[in-house]
Amino acid sequence: MNLPPLNALRAFECAARTGSFSAAGAELGVTAAAVSLQVRNLEDWLNLQLFVRKANQLRITDAGRDYYQNAASALAEIARFTDVLTQRDQSRPFVISATPALAQLWLPQRLSAFAQLRPDMRLELRSEVEDLDLELHGIDVRLSYGGELPDYASRAVFTDQLVPVVAGEGRLEDFRRIDVNWGSRILSVPGWRQWGERYGASPSDVAPIAAASVPEALALCASGIGAALLPETVVAEALESGRVRKCDPRTIQMPRPYVMIHAHYKAKSRRLMDFQKALDKG
Repeated sequence: MNLPPLNALRAFECAARTGSFSAAGAELGVTAAAVSLQVRNLEDWLNLQLFVRKANQLRITDAGRDYYQNAASALAEIARFTDVLTQRDQSRPFVISATPALAQLWLPQRLSAFAQLRPDMRLELRSEVEDLDLELHGIDVRLSYGGELPDYASRAVFTDQLVPVVAGEGRLEDFRRIDVNWGSRILSVPGWRQWGERYGASPSDVAPIAAASVPEALALCASGIGAALLPETVVAEALESGRVRKCDPRTIQMPRPYVMIHAHYKAKSRRLMDFQKALDKG
C-alpha cells in the first residue's frame, strides 16, 4: 500500500484549507515553519509542487487543489469511522476474565470500586480456569496467576504467600489434608509435600481430600473438614471475617505473581486505566 506520511498529509490538508502555514500551525499546535517543512516533505514524496510560495503569500497549485479535495475527503472519512469505532467500544461491555479464585474471592470489592469510578460502563465478569485468547473471545482484560499469553501485555498485580487455613480449634496435625488442584497449566505452586519438607508438621495424610479450586478448598476448610494451603491475599476477606483462621504462622512464598493481561494497544485506553486504578487502590 503506497501511502504518504500521515503527519505531512495532515499539515498539507490544514494549510490548503486555511490558506496559510501560520493558521495551519496554530490549529495543529506547531510552528508555521514546521508546517512548511511537512508540506515540503510531502511535495518531495509526491514529486509534485502543491503550493506556490511568494513572499508572504501562499497559493495552491492545480495539482495541489486536486490532491487536497481527495485527501480532505479521505481524512474526514477516517475521522468519521474512528468516531464510530470509539463510540462502539465505549458502548459495549468491559469484559473481565479471571480465575475462579480471583473472580469469587478477591475481585468483587475491587470491582465495586471500579463500578463507582465508572457508573456509566457496562461490566461483564467471566470466571474461567484457563487463559484464553483475549481478542478471539472478546476479553478486555484477564486476571490470572502467573499467566502469560504470547503477543499480549502482562504486568504483575500482586504477589502472595500460602498459609495453612482451617476452621475451629486444633493443631494442624489434627486436620485432614486438603489438596488444591491449580490446573494442568500451573505446576509451580507449592503444596503440602513442600510444606512438610520445609517445616515438618503437616495435616494428616489419611484419606486426603482433593479440591478442584481455591474457592472449593476454602469452602471445605470453612466446614471444618480439613486444612488447606491457600493464598493469603486471595482469601483475606474470609480470614478477616473469622470464617477461617491461620493455624500456623509459617508461610510459603508463591513463586509467581498474579498478573493482569491485555492487548498492547489497549494499554492507554481510559477504561483499562480506570480499571488499573481500582485494582491499585485495593
